[in-house]
Amino acid sequence: MALQSEQRWTSRTYVWVTESDPTVRAYYAIAPTTVLRDVDGLSQALSSGMSSVPAFLLAKFALDQSLHGQGLGEQLLVDAVTKMMGAAQTSGGRLIVVDAIDEAAASFYARYGFKPVQKTPNRLVMKMATALSAFGVTSGR
Repeated sequence: MALQSEQRWTSRTYVWVTESDPTVRAYYAIAPTTVLRDVDGLSQALSSGMSSVPAFLLAKFALDQSLHGQGLGEQLLVDAVTKMMGAAQTSGGRLIVVDAIDEAAASFYARYGFKPVQKTPNRLVMKMATALSAFGVTSGR
């Protein structure tokens, strides 16, 4: 599926491996998307009055179970968000969107400042401007 998405230019997938072992230990995928204010229940502050808000979706996000509890999930998230911020600086995009697989995943994202939308269960968003300051990257504008 990741290869098909790459070939169709619908998303980009990034993997973590070690130099000594090509086994994938973590991965994430990023895709451009739009968030519909009325469908998802975005606030005025998040949508900036737009009915269709340009965004980037963290489409896949996984860390090998054996690596949990070592702070690597945070590092993986920072890596993904940094890539999305770079894309937004080049092409625009107001939000970062995650669709958490379960409540535990939603709690993970919430710890980093993602906010749940009102109408779509386990969907959380963060304004790009918030991510720029929260993850210590300057906009370069």
